[in-house]
Amino acid sequence: MTSNTTFSGVTDAASEHLYPYNILLEHIDGVIGEWRTLVKQEPWSAIPGERLVDAFPEILPKMFRLAGMGAVKIDGDLSEIISEAHGYFRRTDGVPLAALADEWNFVKRACWKVLSGAGVDATTLTSALQRIDVLVDDAIGLSLRGYYAPELNELKGKGLERRDNVNDRRINPPNRRS
Repeated sequence: MTSNTTFSGVTDAASEHLYPYNILLEHIDGVIGEWRTLVKQEPWSAIPGERLVDAFPEILPKMFRLAGMGAVKIDGDLSEIISEAHGYFRRTDGVPLAALADEWNFVKRACWKVLSGAGVDATTLTSALQRIDVLVDDAIGLSLRGYYAPELNELKGKGLERRDNVNDRRINPPNRRS
């Protein structure tokens, strides 16, 4: 077997460990189709189809690969895509704020339907959905960041920016003199 490098440096040999995420990747159109079926029940889903689906064809395969690798956070380019190409435009399309979480929950339900339809056993299915759930939580936050981008941009330079790797200031050190 030759080893071809794919997105994020994952090799074909390593992709064997991506089961059941490889099923989702092979059936990405089915996942998006199932998601569309679930979303159509929502009043805000009347926006044109290409804007409804927006960046999901680009986002979901990357998320499934990250889940298969055991990632617990979305970072890098994918976080920007979710924020700027998804969350921001949801606001301009008039999608209600609460619907951002709902649509990502529909992604999880669509994944469950595709995986259960493919005959994935219950234990593997549960584990896969737990990994996807972790990334969906992050995706909801990134979507909210995009949704509120105009307000967040106004706060830049006022000391209210997001700070990564800041120690928790609530920790009570045993010796305050040190």
